[in-house]
Amino acid sequence: MAENKMEQGKLSIHTENIFPIIKKWLYSEHDIFSRELISNAIDALNKRKIMDSDVKQEDLRVIVDIDKKNRTIKFIDYGIGMTADEVEKYINQIAFSSAEDFIEKYKDKQSNIIGHFGLGFYSSFMVSDKVTIDSLSYLEGAEPAFWECDGTTNYSSGKGKRKEPGTTVTLYLNKESNEYLDFTKMRELIEKYSNFTPFPIELEKKVINQKEALWNRKPKDVKEEEYKQFYKEVFHDYIDPMFWIHLNVDFPFNLKGILYFPKFRNQMEMQRGEVKLYCNNVFVADNLKEFVPEFLMTLRGGIDVPDIPLNVSRSFLQQDHNVRKISKYIIKKVADYLKDLYNEDRKKYEEYWEHLHHFIKFGALTEENFYDAAKDLIIYKTVGGEYVTLEEYKQKVKEQGTATEADNKDKKDNKKDQLKIYYTSDDDSQQSYIKMLKDAGKEVIIADNVIDNHLFQHFEMKMEDVSFVRIDSELDESLIDAEKKELVDQDDKTELDHLKETFEKAMDDKNITVKVKRLKNKEIPTLIVFNEGMRRMQEIQSFMKNTDKETDFLVYHDLVINAENPVVKKVLKLKSKGKEEEVKMICKYLHDLSMLEQKKLSGSRFNEFVKSTHKILSLI
Repeated sequence: MAENKMEQGKLSIHTENIFPIIKKWLYSEHDIFSRELISNAIDALNKRKIMDSDVKQEDLRVIVDIDKKNRTIKFIDYGIGMTADEVEKYINQIAFSSAEDFIEKYKDKQSNIIGHFGLGFYSSFMVSDKVTIDSLSYLEGAEPAFWECDGTTNYSSGKGKRKEPGTTVTLYLNKESNEYLDFTKMRELIEKYSNFTPFPIELEKKVINQKEALWNRKPKDVKEEEYKQFYKEVFHDYIDPMFWIHLNVDFPFNLKGILYFPKFRNQMEMQRGEVKLYCNNVFVADNLKEFVPEFLMTLRGGIDVPDIPLNVSRSFLQQDHNVRKISKYIIKKVADYLKDLYNEDRKKYEEYWEHLHHFIKFGALTEENFYDAAKDLIIYKTVGGEYVTLEEYKQKVKEQGTATEADNKDKKDNKKDQLKIYYTSDDDSQQSYIKMLKDAGKEVIIADNVIDNHLFQHFEMKMEDVSFVRIDSELDESLIDAEKKELVDQDDKTELDHLKETFEKAMDDKNITVKVKRLKNKEIPTLIVFNEGMRRMQEIQSFMKNTDKETDFLVYHDLVINAENPVVKKVLKLKSKGKEEEVKMICKYLHDLSMLEQKKLSGSRFNEFVKSTHKILSLI
């Protein structure tokens, strides 16, 4: 038996720079060594399948073997293998003639170089003190080749021990990488990065990977149950998705994928979308907004783009013109699907709306390409339980003859009259306002999501003929008794002025503007009316929560006194009897009562309100 002589050598062309760069740049992503080594093994298996007609199907597999005692992980494949010359070419001569320039160019930058110039294999040194390769080429008469390196520029090579064609890469883990000796951890990495590779990956004699990505099949060949099962297995969800979009395009770019629309059980789940990017079935990254716009990140799915490097960088994505085309394509496919669903089955669309509205609204706000399609797909539920689009709302108001035009006479831009769209952000606490508008024949929509505020402003910029008004932000003229409004009797004026003066004195607050009206609804004594702009600023500020001390914009508001209300009339009677303390107490109480309906009282303010209630009850 010939002696196995080991040759010593140095990796070529200034490669002493490569290892520290790899460890520095990819330390936070050191898990990817498993992806790189398995991808190399899969590539070798693919070549073996094509080039060796005698290969057995059962040999086309990858084995990951963990040895806790010796602190090693082996990646074993039965692929095409390498000769000693090929080890020299592909492992030792890392970057060929351009390596020095390449390293010099990128050594001080936060760029991701793994995947360039065959460097993927070297990610194994991020977790290893030593790495060995034992490989036997499938070519007849080939001898096994061995290679060993400790992460410096020194290496050893010689004759290997492989008996069957293929390659064994052995990692001798460093002390910081104990976690990879755990079966659960390694299974997690295989499922994450290599779940859809075309050959089985075995770990402790168990096949771990899914093996088939449904997007590789034509949509007509995939059954509904297969789509659902695939979704549940990949995203670990026990609830069926609402629907899905199967993407399949060969020109002008190559892309396959499936986007699922999940049923959200709570707000938190909307923030846990997961759109995975793959390259030839190998996982690259989650939620790359260069491919999938941010508003679609609430979806789940996978997109496979073969024409990108495994270790794709942000700078690459920003420079590649195909990436922008792909993003626009995905937006269009989603918009087209939603339009078809809306037009073909409006009832089902409405049933899905609870789960769809957040990302559709966000998309309309953030993506101009999506807005044009989405603006006609956004629906709002009315307080009567009916869903309407903005166009349907406008048409309904015009047909009922209850349109209220905004007063634009003093505006310099001379915009045409606007139709007011009334909305409530809380149809429970704003019942008084809802009832008044309903009695006046006004349609009120429910807009209880903070994103609606932003969307309304967006609509107002895009659609000059509408304005959005929360029902407590304006007292519509239709709520005032028209006949009594026209009274010019001096006694009537005196009464209204007297009420205004009485409440202003009792409130003693310059931030509150007192107005006296004769409302059709006599049951309501007072109403709080907030300025729409101020209220929007308040809600945006609360949502952002980026200030140490928030400004309370809502201290500025109107207190509308209903001169037709019996309690208000009683205030004047008490005033005429000289009961100033009782008058002041009732005026403040009526203000707080209206504020309470808006859920604005808390702490000491609420305690004072309760005390006032007891005192007022004692007057009965």
